[in-house]
Amino acid sequence: MNTNTSQGFPIDLRRVTRRFGRRVAVDDLTLDVPRGSTAALIGLNGAGKTTAIRMMVGLLAPHSGQIFVAGAAIPSQRDQMKPRVGYVPDRPTVYAWMRIREAIDFCRALQPNWNDMRCGKLLKAFSLDRNQRVKHLSKGMAAKLSLLLAACHEPEVLILDEPTSGLDPVAREEFFEGVLSVTTEREQTVLLSSHGLADVQRLADSVALMHEGRLLFHAKVDELLEKTKRVRAVLEEAGGVLAPPPGLVRQEVRGREWLLTLENFSDDQVEFLRARNRIEHLDVFDVNLDDVFKDFVRRPSEKTPEKEPV
Repeated sequence: MNTNTSQGFPIDLRRVTRRFGRRVAVDDLTLDVPRGSTAALIGLNGAGKTTAIRMMVGLLAPHSGQIFVAGAAIPSQRDQMKPRVGYVPDRPTVYAWMRIREAIDFCRALQPNWNDMRCGKLLKAFSLDRNQRVKHLSKGMAAKLSLLLAACHEPEVLILDEPTSGLDPVAREEFFEGVLSVTTEREQTVLLSSHGLADVQRLADSVALMHEGRLLFHAKVDELLEKTKRVRAVLEEAGGVLAPPPGLVRQEVRGREWLLTLENFSDDQVEFLRARNRIEHLDVFDVNLDDVFKDFVRRPSEKTPEKEPV
């Protein structure tokens, strides 16, 4: 039996590691994205997101692990993958001297499944002039052109690496409206890397948080927000030893005020807090994706420091 298959996931990474010298940029990453869903890859700058994406599209080879994208093993079957994947990098790569129509003609010649009708619709929707030169486009319009070129050959998988970096709020919203118009027509699988967490919360079905090269979690957005809560407890008196419940992500004490972020939230955690601590008052609050992101990346590391070689 052939075990080198993608198990049906359009994006499937298994224990992938990539180093640059002694620095580990991506560390034992396992991630799969179901067909027809949108997953967001988030993390601080330097977390390993772009390195992971460049491995997915075959621009970098992993040092260990396996990568399958659109049914192709990467990087060995990169040519087989190309017609099935659309890729928008963090910086536009269209030749600046080209006119938009020349950029379209160039990509059409490389892609056997190019859809002229869809291209025409997106040109109109994005207000792109076929005769305008790429070097004269604003950042927002250049991002829309990159999306058009990535989407018009009917890819099974669309990978977007920080496509709105440097865009103003209006241009960013217009770009993501374009993403919605591209992906809702077909059952495309989308992987999106972005620092715009409000946009991620609106667009993504699931979110994967990378930190220092490692995957902290990959969860459905709705379930993550439902199961992560903030607790504010007012203590009877300041000082003393506190007993946080299981599932603690982060805590902060300010005098008599005790702030906790808890994962896998349940009433049992509240009962634990009340039973083990002298609490005068306690409130539970919902969180947004921005709260979750900040608290998880500030969570104390659970990794054991490695010993220096003797």
